[in-house]
Amino acid sequence: MAEPKIEKSELIMRLVEVAHLYYDENYSQQEIADRLQVSRSLIAQYLQQARDRGIVRIEVINPMNSSENMALEIQERANLDRVFVVPGMHKYQDLNMRAIAGAAAKYIEQNITDSDILGMAWGRTITRIVQLLAPSVPRDIEVVPLMGERGYTGTYSQINQIVLQTAQSFNGKPYFLLTPMFVSSAQLKNELMNDPEVKPAVERWDKLSMAVIGIGSVPPSPGSIAYVGEKYMHMMLKKGAVGDVCGRHFDNEGNLIESEFNERMISISLDQLRKTKVVVSVAGGVEKTRAVLAAMKTRLFSVLIIDEILAASMLDMMRKM
Repeated sequence: MAEPKIEKSELIMRLVEVAHLYYDENYSQQEIADRLQVSRSLIAQYLQQARDRGIVRIEVINPMNSSENMALEIQERANLDRVFVVPGMHKYQDLNMRAIAGAAAKYIEQNITDSDILGMAWGRTITRIVQLLAPSVPRDIEVVPLMGERGYTGTYSQINQIVLQTAQSFNGKPYFLLTPMFVSSAQLKNELMNDPEVKPAVERWDKLSMAVIGIGSVPPSPGSIAYVGEKYMHMMLKKGAVGDVCGRHFDNEGNLIESEFNERMISISLDQLRKTKVVVSVAGGVEKTRAVLAAMKTRLFSVLIIDEILAASMLDMMRKM
């Protein structure tokens, strides 16, 4: 590809444009090259020139010390086995979510072993965890869903797809839950959970080696879906709900909020989660501060993976308690 000749003033404008796309908008070098119809090598040259001319100033900061200190303090205050705090990009929610997912994927890969039963919930971050799983060796594991599906086509609630991808990553065996998360009655729920097609997954909830869950906030954080429906979400708010785990809502003290739809919900119970050997919980964003602090009181999980901005907000509140 013949590279275009550019006048000096135009070159400066081009360097600024390329630097903005790369550093501020997070476009890849190839995406910028395609957009400007030039070669990727020229984009690399532009970025180098932008640094040489002082258009871009790169400051290298090691955030790990502060992140590790926050993780250790939360771990000690909450009496958790492990807390991981990933450096936060603050205004880039998707990058924060990806960083949390990457840390969780690495933890799962390093701690899952042959013959383990791995339970997966659904959620935005968990969907990214599955996409980032890349174990170096296969594992003879079973993977089961922790909750039924919701009818949001093309979103992060497709639990059986999450289970299938996870099992394929480890070369393990998937078990599917071919039911909705909510059914019309408690009787129908009981019948479904004893159905021969459903029972193999459900009966493994009492034998889990590891579970991966997200922490939802009430009301839902931006970008999330009120999967219980607006009517029940308002009901939960009135009852004092601040968050949920696998569809089970809890109040500020970590107490389960009873409601009629708990009786017709196909989802792992809180008692079953508490019996699980290792429960990995993920959350991100300052808006989940109250939900995560309350979730810690439920004693449902032993490993917490969060971003730096959420960790700072949590510690600010924990130090005042």
